[in-house]
Amino acid sequence: MLWDKTLETGIESIDAQHRELFRRIDMLSDKSNDKKTVEMLAFLEEYVHVHFRDEEALQARSKYPKAAEHKGYHAAYVDIIRKLKERLQNEGDTLLLKLEVNKQVFGWLRDHILVHDKEFARYYRSLK
Repeated sequence: MLWDKTLETGIESIDAQHRELFRRIDMLSDKSNDKKTVEMLAFLEEYVHVHFRDEEALQARSKYPKAAEHKGYHAAYVDIIRKLKERLQNEGDTLLLKLEVNKQVFGWLRDHILVHDKEFARYYRSLK
């Protein structure tokens, strides 16, 4: 899945991080290399902490009324990644796991941006 204009929030710092997430996930989703799943999950585990921290700091500074709820969504995604890594360690890099990783990683991220991040962006832009 590639980044497209429908995913833009209008907050450049957030959009830049989202674009980088999608670029790296797309690059790492090559199913021809078994190590790609390991690399993708390792990258996500590290990068989403940076991205979520930055996004949550922006929400705190702008006194976003749904900041706690939004932080809960982020925690749920971190948990999804943790569980996928556990499955990878326990089951190996199976085709079923690859499909689940792609579904969970892309699906959650796309839905989160389109609904929750865009909702925050509307609030944030209304302050300006």
